[in-house]
Amino acid sequence: MRLGLPGAVLIAGASVLVGLSVPAIAADTGSSALAGSADRGAPFPHMDHVFVIMMENTAYSDLLNPSNANTTFIQSLANTYGLETDYFGVTHTSLPNYVATTSGNTWGSNNDDEAQANDGYFNHLSLTDQLDQAGISWKGYMESMPSVGYTGNFGDCTTSTSAPDPDCTASPSDTGTALYVRKHDPFMQYPDVFNNAQLADNVVPLTQLTSDLNSGNAPKFVWITPNECNDMHGGPPECPYPNTNSITDPAQVTLFRDGDTFLKTWVTAIMNSRAWTGNSAIFVTWDEGGYDNLAPYQPEDDTGCCDSPVLPASPADPATGSGGDLAGGTLYAGGHIPMIVIARHGARGATDATPTNHYSLLQTIELNWGLPFLGNASDTIQVQSLAPLLNRH
Repeated sequence: MRLGLPGAVLIAGASVLVGLSVPAIAADTGSSALAGSADRGAPFPHMDHVFVIMMENTAYSDLLNPSNANTTFIQSLANTYGLETDYFGVTHTSLPNYVATTSGNTWGSNNDDEAQANDGYFNHLSLTDQLDQAGISWKGYMESMPSVGYTGNFGDCTTSTSAPDPDCTASPSDTGTALYVRKHDPFMQYPDVFNNAQLADNVVPLTQLTSDLNSGNAPKFVWITPNECNDMHGGPPECPYPNTNSITDPAQVTLFRDGDTFLKTWVTAIMNSRAWTGNSAIFVTWDEGGYDNLAPYQPEDDTGCCDSPVLPASPADPATGSGGDLAGGTLYAGGHIPMIVIARHGARGATDATPTNHYSLLQTIELNWGLPFLGNASDTIQVQSLAPLLNRH
């Protein structure tokens, strides 16, 4: 869906906060004092629990279009809490964005092929390694994941007649009927997780989240991946791809509504749980911008910032030593997407215009727990944190 997108941004800009006069959709259940604000070098109050909800493949201009009556909850979150107005995916396609968010690098990938993970191309230090080393609890909650620690590429597969589809779990092929896909599970990209049963057990079906939220022992870091219908990606029989690029296409309407409902369900559950303590925060974003719904189904938007890859005009040629020149190359970023920050004691009705992307999210998480910056999260010239929306003004 093409509704007017910003030009590419190559460097981080100044932070701008703008107040919005929209009534809050949920009461702030905490005290007005900034709880848990021990100084760990972060330019914002310490977050007790961090929740990340990663949605899929939808443009900023489609989601936050005032005429879009099917994303009303998302729009209310954006208007009530904090919104990064110049936030971008790192690149295309999906998988490298999940890897970038959790390791600070795409490692040269622009493809969803899980052979990359199996062959060790993502065998690098990741956020989970850092959290484990620091003794900080974490879990990934994957909707429609068949079982705890499941390492298959696809799961929860049914045909158009709602019958089980045994063929869809046959790696590496997918019949398009899977609701769970490994490419949207960042943790199962890292060999030290998927080859270690103890660590893999930290990646669980989403059905466990309700009990964990109210146990009094919810993990400090929580990642939530909806299934292929509820993340707005689409494709399975329950939620087919749209046939046009209109936000009123019936299939697109279904994806909008399903995603909006999913977020309403889980954001509300988190904010009313025993885990919503201190300055806990929920980060709601999308992995990348939208794709054209007509052949050849290419990304609609390659704009971005903050260490997204630049493709040389001609690739490097080992035989001649030529090519590989970034000057005159093409920015291949992930497109303009929302980043909504719901912090218990954070910004209200505010926007921040700093160019940011998934490396900014990783940097923010690492700042919160005093962890070393991984990969491009360490580039504090190009990559800025989401701190402006974690402070109430």
